[in-house]
Amino acid sequence: MRAILLTLLLIGLTGPLLAQRNADPYVREADRYYAQMAYARAAELYRTAAELGAVNEHVTKRLAICSTRLGDMAEAERWYAVVVKFLNREPIDLYHYAEALKANARYEEAELWMDRYLALIEAEGVERRSNIALFARKLQMDQDRFNVRRVSINTSGADLAPAWIGPQRVLFSSSRQGTGLIERRAAWNAQPFLDLFTADVTANGDLANVAPLEGTVNTRYHEGPATASASGDVLWFTRNNFYKGRARRSQRGVSRLAIFRASRAGSGYGAEEQFLYNNSEVSIAHPALSADGKLLFFTSDMPGGYGGTDLYLCELAEGQWSEPKNLGPAINTPFNECFPFVTADGSLFFASNGHPGLGGLDILRAGRGDDGRYSGALNLGAPVNSARDDFAFIIDAAGKRGFFTSNRPGGAGDDDLFTFDMLAPLEERFLVTGRVIDDEHDTPVADTEVRLSDLDGGLAATTTTDAKGEYTFSVRKGRTYRITAQMKGRFEGEQHLNTAGIERELIASRDIHLVADAGVWLRGALREKDGPGFVSGAKVCAVNLSSFSSDCRLTGAGGDVSMRLQTNEEFEVVVEKAGHFSLSIPISTIGMRSGVIDLGQARELVLEPITIGQPIAFKHVRWAEKSAQLDPRARAELDLLAERLGVNPGVVIEVGVHADSRGDQQEQQELSQKRADAIATYLAQKGIGKDRVKARGFGASRLLNHCVPGVQCTEEEHAMNRRTEYVVTSVGE
Repeated sequence: MRAILLTLLLIGLTGPLLAQRNADPYVREADRYYAQMAYARAAELYRTAAELGAVNEHVTKRLAICSTRLGDMAEAERWYAVVVKFLNREPIDLYHYAEALKANARYEEAELWMDRYLALIEAEGVERRSNIALFARKLQMDQDRFNVRRVSINTSGADLAPAWIGPQRVLFSSSRQGTGLIERRAAWNAQPFLDLFTADVTANGDLANVAPLEGTVNTRYHEGPATASASGDVLWFTRNNFYKGRARRSQRGVSRLAIFRASRAGSGYGAEEQFLYNNSEVSIAHPALSADGKLLFFTSDMPGGYGGTDLYLCELAEGQWSEPKNLGPAINTPFNECFPFVTADGSLFFASNGHPGLGGLDILRAGRGDDGRYSGALNLGAPVNSARDDFAFIIDAAGKRGFFTSNRPGGAGDDDLFTFDMLAPLEERFLVTGRVIDDEHDTPVADTEVRLSDLDGGLAATTTTDAKGEYTFSVRKGRTYRITAQMKGRFEGEQHLNTAGIERELIASRDIHLVADAGVWLRGALREKDGPGFVSGAKVCAVNLSSFSSDCRLTGAGGDVSMRLQTNEEFEVVVEKAGHFSLSIPISTIGMRSGVIDLGQARELVLEPITIGQPIAFKHVRWAEKSAQLDPRARAELDLLAERLGVNPGVVIEVGVHADSRGDQQEQQELSQKRADAIATYLAQKGIGKDRVKARGFGASRLLNHCVPGVQCTEEEHAMNRRTEYVVTSVGE
C-alpha cells in the first residue's frame, strides 16, 4: 500500500504494443488499466497475455513494473530476469533487476547486475563498483542497537505511517474497515482505501484501542500519512487532491497527492484547509511538522529536484509558509526520498531507495548544521531496515522508543507497524574495500597482506585478502590514505583514498593491480590543488620522444594511474583534464632495465583548476626599489609560468603589477608598467607570444586595504598592496 503513497508521485508510460494476435485484446485492455495506475487488474491481464504467448519486451516489462508497484518483489524479480535477456534492453532494466534481487536479499547476484549497469553508464575507463554485498554485511553488523517487534494491531491489509498525536497516542493509516458501511477499493491494488486511525501506546510499547479518527478528515479517498502539532490541536495530512467535494485532477486525468490542514473540533478534526503549495500537476505529500510548528517537511516530485521524489522544507514566518526549499544532494538522490520525521533536536529521519541500503526503502537519519542544512545521512541498518521497504520512522522525545513501517515477510500482510526500543546510540562506520588482482593473469590474489597507511607513511592497519582476493578496512572521515599490497614476483601495488565526503557513499572501493616485476612502470597519484582529494578522470599520456607514439590512461577514483614504459627512451608525460591547467613532465628510462618511476617524485603531481578572472599571485617576483629588473628567483618562477603556458597553448593571461600608495603616484604607475613589460618581455623570450600576455601596471589604483595616500599604515599593511600577479582572461582551443 505504501507504493500508492510513493508511486502516485511518479507516473510514466513505456514501450510500443507488441503481442501475438490472440493476446492482443488482453494487452490492449491491460495497457488501459496500466495507464490508469490500476496495477492489480493490469497485471492480471498481462499475465493472461503472457500465458497466450505474448512473452515480449512490452508485456514482461509491464509485468515487472506492476509487480514492483504492488510490492510483489518475487514476481518483479521473475519478470525482470526475462526483461534483461532482450537484445534491446536498456541500462535501467539492469538496475531494476538488481534492485529486485536486492529486495529478495540476493545480494551477491544483485551486485553482479548492478555492476553491469554501472559499467554501461560510466565513462570509458572509469570503473565503479556497487558493493551491494558488502553494504549488506556492514548494515547487518550492529543488530543489538535496536529491539524490534511487530505490534499486535496489524491486519491482513495495510497498516502504516505512524505519527505522534500526544506522548502516548499514535495516529496511523490503515486499509481496515472503518465506520463506513460501504467498502470502496483502490484500483491500484484492489485493496480498500486508506483512512486515519488512532491507537494508544501501551507500557511495553505495543498499540491498543484502535479507533477511526473522529471528525471529517476521513473520506472516500486515501488519507495519510499525517503529522500533528505538539498540542495535538492541528493535523497536517496527505490525501488525494480532493477538496470541498471536488476531485482535482492533472491534465492527464490523475488525482495527485496533496497536503491538507485540519483543526481540532470537539473530539475530532475538521475545517480542512489546503496547503498553500498544493498543485494538481505534481504531488505534495507526507507532511512532517517540527516540534515548534515552524518547519514543515514534505515529499514532492515537483520540477527542479534531483529525480524521483525529493524532500522539501517550508518555514513559517509571520503566519506565512516560505516557498519550498529542496533539502539538497546530501539528502536527495536521483531516486526516491520520502516519509520525513523531525525530532525535537532537529534530527531528520526519512526513507530512501537512492542511498546505499539493504533493499527497497531504507530508513536514514541526518543532522542539521548551524547553517540549517542537513547532511551525513546515516543508514539505521538492521533490524530496523530489511531487504524490503522500511519507512515512516518516528521516535519519542527521549530518543528511546518509537515505531516504523515495513512490508518484510512474515507479517500479518501488506505493510505492518513495528515498535522498537533503541538500546545504543547510532554511530557510523566507514569502510574501504577492494580486490587485489594479479594483473598478468587477471586473477584475484588470496591470502596476501594489504597495508593501510596515512599519507606520510604511518601504518594504520593491516589485513589479509580472503579467497576472493578481497580486503576491507575501517577508515575515518576526513583522512587521506595509501593502500598497498605485494606478492612475490610482482611490484608493490598501490591505491589512494581521501575520505572527505565518504558519509555520502559509506564505502569506498579501491582495487589494487599487481604487475610483474619486469620492465619499467610509471605510476602516480594526481592531487587537487589546495585540496585534500585526488583527481579522477584526468588523461595521462606518455609520449615517446623518439617515435612520438603515446600511451594514455585515465586516473582512477584515487587519482592513481599506472602504465608500462619502454626501456632506454625519453618521454614527455602530459596530464590533462578539462577546466584545469595541463602538466608536462619529462621522464627518462635510459639505463633502466626494470623498476617503478613515481611521477610524484619527478614533479609535484597537482592539478590546478583554471578560473578566469581570478588573480594568481607570484610568490617570488620581488623588485628592488625603483627597479624593473628581474632577479634569479623571479626568473625561475617565470620559467614555470612559461612552461605552463607552453603546455596550455589556449590560455591568455594579463600580468598586473601593483604599488602601494606612498610616493609620487605618476612615478609609481610608470614604474609598475615597466615592471609588467619586463615580465611580458621575459615570457616572449621563452617562446610565449605577446598576443597571449597583456602587461598592465596599475600603480596604486587597486589597493586591497584602507592605505590610501595620507593614511598612516604599517609596513605590513603597505606590503599587502605591493603585489605582482596574473589572471587568466580567456581559454581557447
